[in-house]
Amino acid sequence: MSDINKNKQIIQNFIQVVWKGRNLAALKDFWTEDCINHAMPGSENRGLDALRVYHDSFFDDFFSAFPDIEIEIMQQVAEGNRVVTYIVSKGRHSGAFDGILPTGKTISTSVIRIDRVQDGKIAEHWSVSDAAGLMQQLQS
Repeated sequence: MSDINKNKQIIQNFIQVVWKGRNLAALKDFWTEDCINHAMPGSENRGLDALRVYHDSFFDDFFSAFPDIEIEIMQQVAEGNRVVTYIVSKGRHSGAFDGILPTGKTISTSVIRIDRVQDGKIAEHWSVSDAAGLMQQLQS
């Protein structure tokens, strides 16, 4: 398997184990100790401890509001040590989210993530999500 395909597999495995499996203890298996998560607001975005705080919040907020969420990787493109992953998530809004009480609506939302892989682990991460589209689905 080429390094590019190995890097893509690392991201696929991270999504499978941590996000789909809700296994925060496995973060250390996929991220470097000194990782940088540019998706985090503010300047406290470095290291595994900050990453755990970010994922704790994400799990509490998003996965609690959409407990049946299905996460699917639609596309991946890789070059060198960078992997771009396009993800679509679908689920029912059955818990409070961002001040919106459960609507029972089925939503679909997307995210594009860019990861830099170093020595078999994620060293740096950026992402863009369709937060406005998600909120529109919940309010309409």
